[in-house]
Parts: sequence; structure tokens; C-alpha cells
Amino acid sequence: MGLFGPDKITVTLDKLQYKPGDVITGSVGLNLRKPVRARKIFVSLLGKVKTTHRDAQGHMHTEDITVYDFTVPLDSENDYLSEIYHFEIKIQSDILQMHSSGQQIQQLLQAKLGAIGSILGQMTMGGQGPVRWMVHAQLDIPMKLDVHKTQDIVISQ
Repeated sequence: MGLFGPDKITVTLDKLQYKPGDVITGSVGLNLRKPVRARKIFVSLLGKVKTTHRDAQGHMHTEDITVYDFTVPLDSENDYLSEIYHFEIKIQSDILQMHSSGQQIQQLLQAKLGAIGSILGQMTMGGQGPVRWMVHAQLDIPMKLDVHKTQDIVISQ
């Protein structure tokens, strides 16, 4: 984008459909308008589930809950401008079994929110969707908005 366009980060993957045990191979590209001091740049394999629940007043709420997060650092504190970082992430062979039960979602809610999470988990009205898998890259810039990009992927048998 050069000097006048927005700061940009790209995620390029070898493919978009994977099986448990596969290796995700890709790259993260940065194209910033000017050098930026940042804490780090990283890439993550994330699994998120959309849950729907009713609060005490009867209002419906939808929330994305992260059920899987495996992060790979690409570089540490540095001045960033225009770089390309290559990465590989091995998908666990049991990843689909680990993140498919409603009970696990209830446990995650309880772990994140304590007793309220336990109640919310019980009140979830069958509103748990399938796990949405994604590769997420982020440049962590202190005191400013981070530059980030997410690419959805499919993980299936």
C-alpha cells in the first residue's frame, strides 16, 4: 500500500482445508506506512465457538468463546516496516475430539467467569455452534491499535 495506504498485514496459507495431524504452512507479510516499534509479531491457530444464552432479565446474548489457542511467536520487540515471516503450525491429531463437547464449553465458561460462567453454561440454550477454526496474525503495538488479520480455515476428518 505504500506511504499513503493503511498499515497492512497479510496471512498467506498453503491451503485452507486441513485434517488433524496436518501442518499448516504459511507466511505473514507486513507492509506498514512507516517504521513502527512493536512488542512482537505472532501467529495463532484459534478455535472459537459462538454461544447464545439468556441473561437474568431474559435478554439474549451471543458471544464468541475461544476454545483453542496455540500461538507461535515470529519476532520479538523490534522496529517493523515491511517483512515476511514464514511459519508452520502442527495441528494436534486429537484436536476435533478435544473441542467438540458441550460439556467442555460449559467448563470453559466456568473457568473464565467463575460461578456466573457455570450458570451461563447451564443456561446456554443449545446455542453452541460448531468450532470455527482460523489462523490469526497480529503485530502487538504498545499504546496503539494492533495490526491484525485472520484467515478462516477448515479442520475436518
